[in-house]
Amino acid sequence: MHATQSKIGVLGKALKILPATEEDIILTGIVSKIAERITAIKKAEKRLIETYESREHLEKEIKEKGVTPDDHTRYNDLLEWRAIRSELEELTYLLESL
Repeated sequence: MHATQSKIGVLGKALKILPATEEDIILTGIVSKIAERITAIKKAEKRLIETYESREHLEKEIKEKGVTPDDHTRYNDLLEWRAIRSELEELTYLLESL
């Protein structure tokens, strides 16, 4: 509870100093967090692109070569890539809705 009160106190002080509304400050924080997350997951996607060229190429490779019982790296990377794409779509939609 103390942390919440201190955050509210900081918000109150910011509102007195900054030429912004509470909504402006909150939206700016949300946009900032979305941008940080997009940057982080795009870095992860870049790593996958450097390794496999494209998600389609990775899917084809898995289909042709399969996944060995002792190495699930490609399959795990495909799952990660799908999650990245899904999250990017959700974050983009959220950002566009603000």
